[in-house]
Amino acid sequence: MNDQFTRLDVAERLERKYEKLFTNVYDDAATASAVVAAEIATLIEQKNRDGEKCVLGLATGSSPIGVYHELVRMHKEEGLSFKNVITFNLDEYYPLERENA
Repeated sequence: MNDQFTRLDVAERLERKYEKLFTNVYDDAATASAVVAAEIATLIEQKNRDGEKCVLGLATGSSPIGVYHELVRMHKEEGLSFKNVITFNLDEYYPLERENA
């Protein structure tokens, strides 16, 4: 591989070519979790101001735990209100055995 391109550069080029979803890459999980939690908090606050429900699909597993910890911190320390939040907890199993489908 050419020294001027890192693996991340190649991944980002492929992402732009094939992927249609906007994606950010962060240096560490803590930064990513804080950014995602801030985006969720902004949505919750906007919906609260508008008197609307905020519906969230929350993933299970270990990947989103940092986001959930940050949201809890925002609630305890900054007063983020979840009074108008409805959640759907998502879990997926692959492959799913036919008898469990």
